[in-house]
Amino acid sequence: MIPTKPSEAIWTDEQWKAIYAEGQDILVAAAAGSGKTAVLIERLIQKVLAPEDKRIDVDQLLVVTFTNASAAEMRNRMAEALEKAIAKDPHNQFLRRQLSLIGKAQISTLHSFCLSICRQYAYMIDLDPGFRIASQDEVALLRDDVLAQVLERAYGEKDAAFTQDEVYRLVDSFTSDRSDQQIEKLIEQLYEMSRVQPNPYAWLRTLPNAYDLADDVTVDDLPFVKDLKKSIEHTLLAARKNLQEMQKFAVLDFGLTAYAQVAAEEEAFVRVALENIQQGSWQDLYDHMQKANWVRMPTVKKADNADEYAKKVAKDHRDMAKDLVKTVKDTFFVRSPEHLVKEIRDMKPIIETLVKLTIAYSEAFKAAKLERGLVDFSDLEHYALEILTEKHEDGLLASAVAQDFQARFKEVLVDEYQDVNMLQETILQLVKSGGEADGNLFMVGDVKQSIYAFRLAEPRLFLRKYKTFLPSPHNTGMKIDLNANFRSRQEVLNSTNYVFSQVMDEKVGEINYDDKAALKFSASYTPENVPVELVILDEANAKDTSYQEAATDEEQEIEEIGRAQQEARYIIKRIQHMMDQGYQVYNPKDKTSRPIRYSDIVILMRSMKWSADLAEEFKAAGIPLYAESSKGYFDTLEVMIMLNLLKVIDNPYQDIPLASVLRAPFIGLNENELAAIRLAKRNGPYYEALKTYLAEDGGSIRVETRQKLEKFMLQLSEWRSAARRGSLADLIWDIYLKTNYYEMVGAMVNGKQRQANLRALHDRALAYENTSFRGLFRFLRFIDRMKSRGDDLGIAKSIGEADDVVRLVTIHSSKGLEFPVVFVAGMSSKFNMQDFNGSYLFDQDFGLAVKAIDPDNRVVYTSLPYLAMKEKRIAKMKAEEMRILYVAMTRAKEKLILVSSVKNWEKTKEKWEALQDLPSDAILPDYLRAGASNYLDWVGPAVARHNDFLTLSITDEAPQAEVLTDALWQVTVLSNERFRMKKDGEEQEAQEVVKLEPKEILVELLTKRFTADYSYKQATAKKSKTSVSEIKRFEAMQKQEEFEPTAHLLKRSTSMLARRPLFIQEKKMSNAEIGTVVHSVMQHVPQQGFANLDEANAFLQHLVDRAILRQQEADVINMEDVLQFFASPIGARFKQATEMLREVPFTLSRPDKDGDVQIVQGVIDCLFRDVDGRWVLLDYKTDLIRPPFHVEPQLTEEMTNRYGLQLAIYAEAINTIKHIQVDEKVLYLYDIGESLTI
Repeated sequence: MIPTKPSEAIWTDEQWKAIYAEGQDILVAAAAGSGKTAVLIERLIQKVLAPEDKRIDVDQLLVVTFTNASAAEMRNRMAEALEKAIAKDPHNQFLRRQLSLIGKAQISTLHSFCLSICRQYAYMIDLDPGFRIASQDEVALLRDDVLAQVLERAYGEKDAAFTQDEVYRLVDSFTSDRSDQQIEKLIEQLYEMSRVQPNPYAWLRTLPNAYDLADDVTVDDLPFVKDLKKSIEHTLLAARKNLQEMQKFAVLDFGLTAYAQVAAEEEAFVRVALENIQQGSWQDLYDHMQKANWVRMPTVKKADNADEYAKKVAKDHRDMAKDLVKTVKDTFFVRSPEHLVKEIRDMKPIIETLVKLTIAYSEAFKAAKLERGLVDFSDLEHYALEILTEKHEDGLLASAVAQDFQARFKEVLVDEYQDVNMLQETILQLVKSGGEADGNLFMVGDVKQSIYAFRLAEPRLFLRKYKTFLPSPHNTGMKIDLNANFRSRQEVLNSTNYVFSQVMDEKVGEINYDDKAALKFSASYTPENVPVELVILDEANAKDTSYQEAATDEEQEIEEIGRAQQEARYIIKRIQHMMDQGYQVYNPKDKTSRPIRYSDIVILMRSMKWSADLAEEFKAAGIPLYAESSKGYFDTLEVMIMLNLLKVIDNPYQDIPLASVLRAPFIGLNENELAAIRLAKRNGPYYEALKTYLAEDGGSIRVETRQKLEKFMLQLSEWRSAARRGSLADLIWDIYLKTNYYEMVGAMVNGKQRQANLRALHDRALAYENTSFRGLFRFLRFIDRMKSRGDDLGIAKSIGEADDVVRLVTIHSSKGLEFPVVFVAGMSSKFNMQDFNGSYLFDQDFGLAVKAIDPDNRVVYTSLPYLAMKEKRIAKMKAEEMRILYVAMTRAKEKLILVSSVKNWEKTKEKWEALQDLPSDAILPDYLRAGASNYLDWVGPAVARHNDFLTLSITDEAPQAEVLTDALWQVTVLSNERFRMKKDGEEQEAQEVVKLEPKEILVELLTKRFTADYSYKQATAKKSKTSVSEIKRFEAMQKQEEFEPTAHLLKRSTSMLARRPLFIQEKKMSNAEIGTVVHSVMQHVPQQGFANLDEANAFLQHLVDRAILRQQEADVINMEDVLQFFASPIGARFKQATEMLREVPFTLSRPDKDGDVQIVQGVIDCLFRDVDGRWVLLDYKTDLIRPPFHVEPQLTEEMTNRYGLQLAIYAEAINTIKHIQVDEKVLYLYDIGESLTI
């Protein structure tokens, strides 16, 4: 029962219903900006704050979100709501308990929920309880290894599942003669496709069934032909429309009556083809298409006085129709229906082998991960499903664990439901209770924002429920539509509704954009009208003809670059105007306005292929731009050089990487020097030529060149040694330090960015070493595999998106976000069709569609399943692109500007205006919407039917002010002349290079600055923080150098003597380690000493038991020496001391003899106050006392020289910190059992 909504409630009626409805599964279709997240959180809060008979604990809710950030937000919002409720009712124990349970509440992503299941129930399946989540890099490396092993076994006929001939036939069908990369990619993609199925192996084994056709099967019996005919019908309808347009010109008074008969005959031919599609068989359509014959157009007589323009337009329509029909015939009706069916049957054995190989790979990959204790995100879902199900004859049933979850969770809430896949849906159905009519599953989403097909999301799950659930259900689930928009201005919503009501329906967009789907304005904004802008840059007048006809690939690339630059320059101009004018941004929450900031502006694009060009233009204009890119990292110069250097370190016998490194700035050879090296040994590796070049006698090699090369060869030897035994990340950083390359790139243009790229390479190496893989070779192989697959990394960012910057992001990345000002650029960029050019296609229903391949004759035919799946996939792609456009247009809060470029505005305008005769409430024709190749093909014809299109502005200048009118749309056509890319030979502002005479004063000043001596050079060689031991060592070295000038030479020569390897040296403690152990014993000995040796040894064992000493350390201590200390005069004073401090650390700021202040740290062994009140500084020394220092006065002199400074600093520290004046400084020498007063 839904409670009555109070009059002061801030929720709409639909939101109120979504918050309180219960008793069945509920699907909330929440449009963009409708506050779905707020509704979901409020529902959670009200479940906990409900009356006592209905309230539930927070840990009885399962909330599945799309991101960790969303989960954290929900958890925080619930905690805040509970704290407010507790403040009103401080003694409510239930609420306090809920607040304590919020940390345990199951509010997380689905992967996190599956992870918790696997952690808790790992013992039920074959899974190591100590498993860890593998990183993306680690999974990629492991995949490559496993796949290589599987293929090697298959080639060697070591797998009984298939024969060697079957494998070779499969490989020949999908790869070239050069590599097996295509078959590897196919197996990996098929594996990924299977992993979103609840039962991957069962799904894989069904794939050959689609190719197992009985002898009496015809084309019409194939399950996909119905959809294929619809696609052909769309194309023929477009052809018929063009022929009808041609007929109009023939029958009207344009002097083209000679065309009437041809136009009627050809239109009749297409009409019969359409009838065959709708009523006839494939054979009928095949027979009819063989009759296609396009005769030459009859000659128009001069006497007819034909309108030349009308004649041209009529011919253009006929040519378009001819091309469309010819495309249909050449694509679908070249081979007979019998031949098409035979092609399908012939592919069955190859598909069977592929399936077996994929299953073998899947099993081997799983075993490799289990062996290492690894799981990936896909594994988490499958392991969770395995725990939640039991296998029965009737299929998979809920296990006891699943039933426990059903009993525990009173409600299961799912955010972004349109993006779940079949596997995730299966898991959700297992943990929810009841059916759709009496269940507890609450789903929130918007199928119009389902844009993650590349993640294998399945929006049909949402659509099925949306079509079957009812607003007031009886035997099904409940459907609630939220379309009140609290984000955007009314003009943004109305323009979005206007476009999508004309382009989106069930046929093309997979959902009808009706009144329930339309966005309703519910925000609070100022009353002024802010129209949505459609800006079109016309390229027809450009002097650069490459914009008009891009004949070659190079010219097409130039055209793309040109469009990126001209749209970037237009956007820059608009942003500069907004900033200069102080364009006001309104906040509906507090009803205040403020001047626009860069961070209020976002540029949305379908992909980031223009990011580099836009970044360059924005940098030149002085506008900060943050562009999140996933491409271009490996193409940066500094990264290429570093990767080449790593390749040379791994194997110097690689000519091109070695030449690249020698040319790099940190070595700096020129072309002549590189050529001279090659000439030193014309045949053979370049590395051998380099060694030969260095070995040459005589003065042919310049001294500078020899020095550079010898230094490089020495460094290369060190790096190769370090690569074999050390860390890869440390190696990379050592290269940066020793070559100064990091500093060099910092001094180059865009140096901050280049340094960020080098840091990213180091971070990448660190991440690689955190996996179970090691070694430079494996790292380089991993990078090469990434590049060969077309993968890349985004260029590292030197600024963050949190800064005051304009952001350039993909439309996918903007989902869920909102911005005051939105530019949608690249509206005329063509949709990406590359996925449809391969030899195979995947489909959730059909499985795998491949081209008909004859490996024996190396002939490939486009099979009927492939054609059908291609048309289906293209239709799905267009539907998703339409949803992506919807996401883009609904990100804007206040101002939306759509920017596009067209080759010829007049021709484009004619096409759009031809649709103005349609009824005002009619949707655009199916063929037109299905045939769109970019976003402008949808938006342009739709806007052209609006009255505001009649007032479009054609100008050469960008608007100098933000225009406020009563219009919904503001259409502006600009010549691209002032925005397009400059070419060589065009008139540009002359840049004269003027040679100036140097100013003597400036030269003198610069010389003085660059040759000046630093006044405190001595301080640069000192450490800011040091220890007493280091000061003592430094002064001892100075004295030694003063009196023994050759001592350091003797020391250097003796240090060159080879030591015995560590593994054959006797394992014993050093003198320094023994000294540390003695200090530890003296720190803990009782002040009263020991009665006898047994008591002393017992104390020593006690230190071992307490883990203060190791047994090995205790074994080197002779407690008789300790007893001797207590028997000495200083030991007697030690026992009678009235106050005592032992092992006292200190930090002291102390000026040295040069006046430089240093931080000195040390540890005082012992400070005590004797019975006479004298403070004694006692220091223990374990030095070996040898002749001639074993007698006086040599003993006292030597000890004073060694430790006088140390004890003086200790006394200074005690006086400065403790304000105690040391009366006596004593050394106790353990080796001889005597004490000395210093």
